[in-house]
Amino acid sequence: MTLKSPSRIHIGLIDLNGSIGRVDGGLGIALDYPNFHIEGKESSEIEIEIEYRGIPEDTLNNIRDRVFRVSEKVLKYIGEDGIYIKVKDIIPLHSGLGSGTQMALSTGMLISKVYNKELDIKTLASITGRGGTSGIGVYAFERGGFIVDGGHTFGKGKDKEIFAPSSASKNVRVPPLIFRHDFKWDIVLTIPKGENIHGDREVDIFKKYCPVPLEETQRICHIVLMKILPAIVEGDIVSFGEGINKLQYLGFKKVEVGLQKEIVRNLLGELQRVGYSGLSSFGPTLYSICNGKEDIRKVVETSKEFFDRIGIDGEIVITKGNNEGYVLNPSLH
Repeated sequence: MTLKSPSRIHIGLIDLNGSIGRVDGGLGIALDYPNFHIEGKESSEIEIEIEYRGIPEDTLNNIRDRVFRVSEKVLKYIGEDGIYIKVKDIIPLHSGLGSGTQMALSTGMLISKVYNKELDIKTLASITGRGGTSGIGVYAFERGGFIVDGGHTFGKGKDKEIFAPSSASKNVRVPPLIFRHDFKWDIVLTIPKGENIHGDREVDIFKKYCPVPLEETQRICHIVLMKILPAIVEGDIVSFGEGINKLQYLGFKKVEVGLQKEIVRNLLGELQRVGYSGLSSFGPTLYSICNGKEDIRKVVETSKEFFDRIGIDGEIVITKGNNEGYVLNPSLH
């Protein structure tokens, strides 16, 4: 049995002010590529094989450990002893493309299907500890598309009592899905190689910069509700792109952009001069929304010229929206 799940762009968190009684809320886009791709079958013990090559040994060990830990949790929940899993393709770790959530949910869903257990997505997210801040990765896995989630209740005795990333938000329910629409435009990912933000650093950043100013949260809500969402429904890439560009300099996304290396910030500025671009999650991946070959050409050329001029390595990926979520194939290949 095989399972392939999408990566995702995380456009931004909507409300890290919390004064209205809710926090978080996010918007994002499921991507057709890169993918997390695994095979699995019954086993008497947990066996993890990684077929994918060309990445450092410590990264391979990280992936193996993560898949193993998720397997332990899900097998314990369903009352089974083992699973054989072969990892065939991965989403780059700590790049802003949602690798952790897709790895966890893919592993959990594959195990549940191998043993004919019907675990819904929210149960899997709870078992594996995902969705504590953003629901974008969970809903990207389940159904794909352009997604907006409604965040969590906030305050004493509520879903969340502090501002925190998903990694530090255990036993918090997945936020409600409040909008989902197919995403039709092309996307170019520009991924400069460099330091990424995750783990303890991410937790410290939430503590330091939250709550964000209420007027910035209100501005974000205005742009999302009255510019980005209508543009998606009406197929207006100009309004959608203008909204994306504006969001990079408001609220918590402004914090995420500001914490990037100067190279990443400068590259974002150059990409925005030729189109519509943003930082995915904590980066360093930058995404550009394109409408056809000419838009793609401009972004690719701008990215390549920047890499050459600055003298850094990077990856450029041409992809599109994934509008179906994970794909399960019952036969091993």
